[in-house]
Amino acid sequence: MLIAISLAIFCFLLYLIYCLFFWQWKKNCQPLYNNEKTPIMGHRGSPTLITENTLPSFKKAIDQGVDGLEFDIRLSKDKQIVIFHDSNLKRLSTREDSIAEVSLAELQTILLNKQEGQPEETYIPSLNDVVPLLDQIQVINIEIKSEGLFKGHDILNPLIEFLNKHQIDDKCIVSSFNPLILMNLRLKRPETVIGFLYNRNKLFHSWGNMIWMLRVQPENLHIHYSLLDSWIINWARKKGMRINSYTLNDKEIYNKFRSKIDGVFTDNIEYLK
Repeated sequence: MLIAISLAIFCFLLYLIYCLFFWQWKKNCQPLYNNEKTPIMGHRGSPTLITENTLPSFKKAIDQGVDGLEFDIRLSKDKQIVIFHDSNLKRLSTREDSIAEVSLAELQTILLNKQEGQPEETYIPSLNDVVPLLDQIQVINIEIKSEGLFKGHDILNPLIEFLNKHQIDDKCIVSSFNPLILMNLRLKRPETVIGFLYNRNKLFHSWGNMIWMLRVQPENLHIHYSLLDSWIINWARKKGMRINSYTLNDKEIYNKFRSKIDGVFTDNIEYLK
């Protein structure tokens, strides 16, 4: 009996070592990457100049020569996908309502706060509103926001409908800090390119994120630039993942780590271009 238990433990340890250091999962093709340049993605558009996550901000980023756009999505009260970062309106408007408690039609009438010197008035767009911009960019990163592991999953079905309708898999990454949402998306739509957003707000975060990545099986690791020297980067590389870094706004830091990253999210497009 003792020999059988010892053998079982030994086999499990061998399997664990194989998964951690040798096993590689199949990944979807990402033609958006090449060896000529690092794709620069406008983080929520061009937020230092025009209110984040709005159409004028996205258009400004494109005018600045950005390669792609990154933005956040949530569901409105009537289950429509809107582009907005926070769970409520407090930071960017004169209202404090939760996004989930307001309909799309009403959200799109709420005037958002302006950046200093910004002439344009801006409003909350829906996901469908960005469709005319898709042909002007090389990549979009859609980040799914959620307030807990078991929350926010109801956005997946309408998002999948959007992805199926527009067939943008060659230029689209879907990311989230919620690994269960990413696992659910992988099961429902395996062809979607997934970006695993590294969560550093917990104890032993490197090991915790590594275990989640083994479960999610993403194409990309999206990680804060302050962690680009950590061992998890080398581990992700050996697993064949692309590395996209957020939110990298300094030219010196960008140049220092350029060889370690495949893509970058930035608020300061003009500094990195």
